Amino acid sequence: MKVVKVLINTSVKSLNKVYDYLVPITLEDKVEIGKRVEVSFGRKNEEGIIVKLYEETKEDLNSRKYKLKEITNILDEISYIDEKKLKLAKYISYIYFCNVYDALKLMLPPGTSSKKSNKSLNTKQDIYVKVIKSEYEITQEIESGVIKSGNHIRLLKFLLENDNVLINDLIDGLGISRSVINTVKKNGYIEFIKKDKKVDLLKNIKVERTYKLNPTNEQKVVIDSISKDIDIGKYKQILIHGVTGSGKTEVYLQLIEKVLSKNKTVIVLVPEISLTYQTVVRFVSRFGNNIAILHSKMTIAQRKEEYKRIKNNEVDIVIGARSAIFAPLDNIGLVIIDEEHDSSYYSSTTPKYSTKDIASYICKQNDAILVLGSATPEVTTYYKAKNGQIDLYEMKNRPGVSVLPEVELVDMKEERLFGNKSIFSNLLKDEIRKNIERNEQTMIFLNRRGYSSYLKCNDCSYIFKCNNCDVAMTYHKSNNLLLCHYCMQAIKNVDTCPMCGSQNISSSTIGTQKVEEELNMLYPGISILRMDADTTITKDAHQKILDEFRNKNINVLVGTQMISKGHDIPNVTLVGILGADSMLSMNDYLASEKAFSNISQVSGRAGRKDKKGRVIIQTIDVDNKILQAVKDHSYNDFYENEISFRKNFLYPPFQDLIIFELISNNQEELKKESNILYNILKEDIDNLYKVFSPKSPYIQKINNKFRIYIVVKTIANTKFYNNIYIKINKFNKIKNKNISFIISKNPHSMIL
Repeated sequence: MKVVKVLINTSVKSLNKVYDYLVPITLEDKVEIGKRVEVSFGRKNEEGIIVKLYEETKEDLNSRKYKLKEITNILDEISYIDEKKLKLAKYISYIYFCNVYDALKLMLPPGTSSKKSNKSLNTKQDIYVKVIKSEYEITQEIESGVIKSGNHIRLLKFLLENDNVLINDLIDGLGISRSVINTVKKNGYIEFIKKDKKVDLLKNIKVERTYKLNPTNEQKVVIDSISKDIDIGKYKQILIHGVTGSGKTEVYLQLIEKVLSKNKTVIVLVPEISLTYQTVVRFVSRFGNNIAILHSKMTIAQRKEEYKRIKNNEVDIVIGARSAIFAPLDNIGLVIIDEEHDSSYYSSTTPKYSTKDIASYICKQNDAILVLGSATPEVTTYYKAKNGQIDLYEMKNRPGVSVLPEVELVDMKEERLFGNKSIFSNLLKDEIRKNIERNEQTMIFLNRRGYSSYLKCNDCSYIFKCNNCDVAMTYHKSNNLLLCHYCMQAIKNVDTCPMCGSQNISSSTIGTQKVEEELNMLYPGISILRMDADTTITKDAHQKILDEFRNKNINVLVGTQMISKGHDIPNVTLVGILGADSMLSMNDYLASEKAFSNISQVSGRAGRKDKKGRVIIQTIDVDNKILQAVKDHSYNDFYENEISFRKNFLYPPFQDLIIFELISNNQEELKKESNILYNILKEDIDNLYKVFSPKSPYIQKINNKFRIYIVVKTIANTKFYNNIYIKINKFNKIKNKNISFIISKNPHSMIL
């Protein structure tokens, strides 16, 4: 008789193992490794995945200590999980401290559910569901038990991974009832957005077929060299370090063509924000319908259809954001990760994985080539390349007559001394005016949305802070709203200090709304667009703004880091960068890398074609080494300074950082439990790692939950993992049930 080993859908660590179930005769023809099943587990039915299938005789079954239960139902028609995916899930579980099922869920199509579909809503408009509370707050409320309903948890966790989901997709795909969705909305976690129904963007793409271009000398060296590696057919990891506008995309296209000629397949990953219409058009024009697209802006139904196309071998190329690395693609010959430095390649929810680590594992499984591309690669990646662990190719020039823009640093201290109280330097104001007169376009970058960073009482110095979080609230002038960007608490119509009653209140520092307002005052009648988290809530909003900026030749685009990469707009000749100093002063060991990357990337938007580009960076520290490196277009200068710092303090790439984060609404209990964990971690270290005493992070409280970090520096090898898992299990057995416990490896955001 057939027996299956089933992994249960649970995050409980003690249940991270397989259980045997008997297959009833009626389902024997349908069972398959990787299919989800419904099984009786404990006192209720649970969802699970078949991870092994084998035969047992009646004698074997009768000799078991307990009689096997039968699987109740098979939930999938198609299996998307094969032996390779099972091995990948075990790898993810091991190095990222999660249950295997958590990893397997990454590899399933969106919208899978053990419940039957409900009837779709019939409406003349599409209704989208959007999360309006912060990811961190929701995760904490789930883990602490504030959110108790299983359906509520399932809905919110799904929405955290999938932006702007059609309500019909939730009902049909997740099996979530409308009443559950309405309750979650009533509780303030989500909102509904209604839009007129539209056909899929890809169906309306009309492009002319394009063919490979004659490469520049630099491009030819890269293409020829990597093509030889493709011919050999062995795993290799390669970094293409090419300046902005150097033609990396054309290199990718020609390498893909080479791989397709070998009858192998390709995955291309791009940051979510860069998955723009122009990117899709360029690939479709070269390869036609031989492409599947996967990203969170698509509906669940669209992504399910793409999964089926991939699984049925109808396409050879998958293009998408982070999650596309798990696409059910066979015979992979090449994986490309463009803008490899981007933080979107790091998952902030369980499992907290690095896409590059996953891609490397998949390429090893398939003897495939992994290509990483960036103008500002991660320091860790570049270190590996410089030390021969991965191959390195440099592309230092732009094709044709295009050259890198001229960068100038403006000392804002001098501007203030000479009476300039504007948020713009005199030089930037003059250059914007000239651009308007020449009918050329300008981008203004400020990595802070809203009108101002915070409000302050000028009489008693009170700063308006969030009651739930240890942060100042951001002022949004357009609706006279103070908003916490962590827990989304809002206070309207602020005009009086709650401490002293004074109405002498002023704003401090600036946001994108303030920049837009001052531009309108300085240049009456000009056209301005703003691109930040407040203006890009709706589906396709990013692309609509960029299309309008490009096609209508809008004078100025003001934006946060979402304007900094992936956009090639020929008429942009001027980039102004505000607030550079705030990026450099973040309390994070990655602050310098992030600042250099953001500023360099947005600088690269200027002068992309035959027009000369200019970049003006406003700062109070013109001698700053990072800004000087940006000015000189010298990644190497930045790298040498940064790698020295990392080596001195044993930060990655020299050692790994393992962050143990404990969360509770009881600060004293949290301190007690963190000391217990600290003492456990200190036991029998045997020089495997160094553990630092518990420390509150820069932002100690989020949504009334206190946080404490314990940092471990180590080289994360098998010996370390074997040691640390013993200690994790020991702590889990004795820890207070009200304490949440999260572990991260080399997180891309670590403000301590």
